[in-house]
Amino acid sequence: MNRFMFLRTACVNTNKAFLSAVYCFFIILSGCAYIGQSAADDLEAKQLTTSQAQSVSIWTAMRDSFALEPLNTPIVARQIQSYSASGTHLQQSLTLSRPYLFFVLEEVKKRNMPAELALLPFLESSFNVRRGKGLNPAGLWGLMPVAARHLNLENTPFKDERRDIVRSTEAALDLMQEFYAKYGDWHLALAAYNWGPGNVSKAIENNKRRKLPTDYLSLNMPAETFVFVPKLQALRQIIENPSKFNVSLPEIPNTAYFTKIEVTRAIDIAVVLKLADISIDEFIDLNPSFAKTLIPAGKNQLLLLPVNKVAYFENQYRQYTQPLSQWRSVIVDQPQTLDVLAKKWGVDTNRTRQMNNLRMGISLQAGAMIVIPRPSLVSDASSAPE
Repeated sequence: MNRFMFLRTACVNTNKAFLSAVYCFFIILSGCAYIGQSAADDLEAKQLTTSQAQSVSIWTAMRDSFALEPLNTPIVARQIQSYSASGTHLQQSLTLSRPYLFFVLEEVKKRNMPAELALLPFLESSFNVRRGKGLNPAGLWGLMPVAARHLNLENTPFKDERRDIVRSTEAALDLMQEFYAKYGDWHLALAAYNWGPGNVSKAIENNKRRKLPTDYLSLNMPAETFVFVPKLQALRQIIENPSKFNVSLPEIPNTAYFTKIEVTRAIDIAVVLKLADISIDEFIDLNPSFAKTLIPAGKNQLLLLPVNKVAYFENQYRQYTQPLSQWRSVIVDQPQTLDVLAKKWGVDTNRTRQMNNLRMGISLQAGAMIVIPRPSLVSDASSAPE
């Protein structure tokens, strides 16, 4: 082989090697492109799934977790007819549930309880958080003072936790679980929630003595309790198939409406409104438990704000240089009257009495915490920490 032929052969071989390399490169590139497209498709699918999850209605999520045994009684059909014929009452009440229903349903699902229980506030308060006070049923769950004490819900001059969205929900579900553990039946647990466990137990014992069935429909109970579970069953059927009953459910997405913020420093409600850029009505919708103009700091003290206002609030809070409150808390060092304490701290007696809901002539005990106006004539350095 001469030099020319060798060079030609070498060139041909080189060209073949080059073409082979180029071919392999395009094959690899195609594979990469395919893998890249596959990853992109997978990402798009995940985004679509997330988007779909966010767009799911709360009613769809609720239907998926309905688990209460149906009741074989015509009362359910009559309740459906009553709700359907109530005009806008049903729609208005369900619309009021918008800030709370996602949270309530999530709490119910966490405990593996029937989703129907998330509708109990409809029966107890029509989702009107401003309803009830004093000795009357109060808050979303219509809790009585005796139930509140049993559940360790606080009732102070500054806050009634029966009206607290988070605490009352946790407490009401605790109570329902307690009743279910006692009776082993959700219908009887619901009867106990409405009528009281003592009454339900007596009704069961009466039927046992008479050798009668002890299920919900067989017990002798007040009319209000007898229709309590059928009302819940009627709501379930309407939500399962609203068009069948000519009902239009409000559009409520299956997403959180509010965020919890821990209150580590006492803050006036007026300051919260300013820093969060919300109205007083928006504040009360989520924080109806506060009874004064002040939110005291304390263990597990929570402020609820709309999700879309949290970032703004936190940013404004960091930049805020003014006092967070016109009030300060002090600890009573020894038994004394309010007049003596007010004179010591240089504050107005009547204003202090009104803020702390104290009656005339009361003697303050050592160790008690009293809220006084700020500034006082006594240096902050000598006061108890807030």
